[in-house]
Formats: sequence, structure tokens, C-alpha cells
Amino acid sequence: MENSGEPLYIYLDTNIFDRIEKKEKLSVEDCALYSKWEKLILDNTITVPYSNAHLNDLFRGFQKDPNYISGHLYNIERLTKNLCICQYWGNKHAVWHYRPIHDFFDEKCKEWEFEPSSIEELFDSDMDMPNPLQLLRMIPLPNEWKLAYKHDPMFDIMYPKSKMENTLGALVEDILNFQSRLRSDYSLYRSLRANIIKGMNKLKKNREVLKVIKENFQDLPKHLDIFELSEIYGPKSKTSENEDYSKVVETFYKYDLKGYKSDSNFSSMFDDSLHTFYGAHCDYFVTNDDRCKYKAEQTYKRLKKTTVVITAKEIERIHPL
Repeated sequence: MENSGEPLYIYLDTNIFDRIEKKEKLSVEDCALYSKWEKLILDNTITVPYSNAHLNDLFRGFQKDPNYISGHLYNIERLTKNLCICQYWGNKHAVWHYRPIHDFFDEKCKEWEFEPSSIEELFDSDMDMPNPLQLLRMIPLPNEWKLAYKHDPMFDIMYPKSKMENTLGALVEDILNFQSRLRSDYSLYRSLRANIIKGMNKLKKNREVLKVIKENFQDLPKHLDIFELSEIYGPKSKTSENEDYSKVVETFYKYDLKGYKSDSNFSSMFDDSLHTFYGAHCDYFVTNDDRCKYKAEQTYKRLKKTTVVITAKEIERIHPL
């Protein structure tokens, strides 16, 4: 294979870094494959960055076993030479820069140490002023709120405290707790996704409802596709200052919601969407996760991204080499 001289930027999923690190423990065939990837990187034939999505993957292992992390960080540092791509909060574009991965990971660990362990701790203040959460607990929810529990079973799962206390403070607690539970309770995300799909299918089959909707919304998409509906009637608020970040992450998430090649773990799904976002800044995105590969390919196709998604075994598809 011959290099044309143009730099090739290739984004590796965490599982590829892991295989290169453990290549000696793999089969003879796989050891040869990942040795080839390693040589391309160390010979500077291809350039690979790391991102905060890699740190998120590693941090989950670190939480289970702090001794788990050192070798992985060293391996990524060795291969990327600390070249980092990261979407920092409030920035309009992802930043390419050199940042020592050990320092970045240590910062992530320190932030985790200071995360509040409860909703009360989040709103707690040493200042001589009323606790905002206590004030919110004095405001009742509208009477219509309780009716929702009769029509949507997800309300019992998402807002259990609000059902009992019926206050705005309880609702705030439920929303924050739900976000936390999504990261740890795999069944919760599956239930949420199934409920959304069930609701859309039920809507499509209800002729009376469809008739009313079509009479009042002339521009309604014919197939009630989740992408069409969200683009027309979804919230218009920004999820990030980087519009491209929002589009990639949201598109990836919608493909997961459609139910094919879906992930049962919300945290893994979100980090895969981050990998897909960062991969869009490179010539190739390499992953062995077939669920991530499918959704990344569909996301790039829908958003007209030129990044090619391949598995490690498809190394011969890389051009020019």
C-alpha cells in the first residue's frame, strides 16, 4: 500500500484501542491485524485522536475498579501522542489540541468527586437564604397533571414522587433523578424507548385522531416518521452552541429510538453518539460495535457527512494507503 502524502485522520472507537493494547492475547489472525493498525499509527501513516467520549468509556470501568485505568490511558497516549478533539461547553466548534490524557482524566475524576449525591445536596447553600427546593415544594402542580398518570404508564416510572406529593419541587426531583437513573438502570431506557415507539404506532393506527390532526396541521408528514415529526413539531431550543454537535447526537439518538440495532444502555448509546460526532471530523471512523456502526452510517448518510465507517477488519478500505 502506498501513501499519497496527505494526512489521514482516523477516529478509533475505544474497542479498537483496547484490541491494539491486548493484541498479544488475541488469536494469531487478530494479533496480526491489530499489529498492522498499530504500525500504521506509530509510523505516522495515519493520525488518530482521542476524545472525552473515550474518557467516558474508561471512566465507567474506573468506577468499578480504579486500578483498571492506568494501562489503557498509557496505550491511548502512546498511539495518539495526546492529540485530543473535544467539544467544550459553550463552544461553537469542537477543538483540536494537544492535551495530556492523564491530566484530562484526572480532571474528570475530580469533577466526579464533587458531584452532589442527592437533590438536597445540589440545592444546599451555606448562604443565609431560603433553599430553592423548599420553596418549590410549596407550589402545587396543576390539577391536570394527575390525569396524565391514567393515560401514560411511563408517568409512574418517571415521576413517582410527583404523583405522591403533587408539587413543583417533587417534579424537579423526579426529573433530575430520572436522568441519573437512565445512566444506571438499563431497563429504564428500554422501557422509555418501547413506550415512545408504542405511542407512535398507536397514533398511526388511530384513524379518528389522524383525521383531526390532518385537518388542523396541513403540513403533517405522511408517514409520521420520528425524524419528520421532530423537525417540524419538536422543541426549537438549542442543546448546544455547536449546531453540528446537536444534529449528529440527536440524529443518532433518533435512529436508536427507531428500534433497529438499539442499545439497552443509555450511557453507552450516548457515548456512541459522541464517538460518531467526533468521527465526523475525520476521514474514517473505525468501530467493531455493529450497533454503533449501523447508526453512525445512517447518521452520516442523513446529514451528508463524508466520513467512512468501517470495522477493524476492513483496513484495506482505507485510501489512500
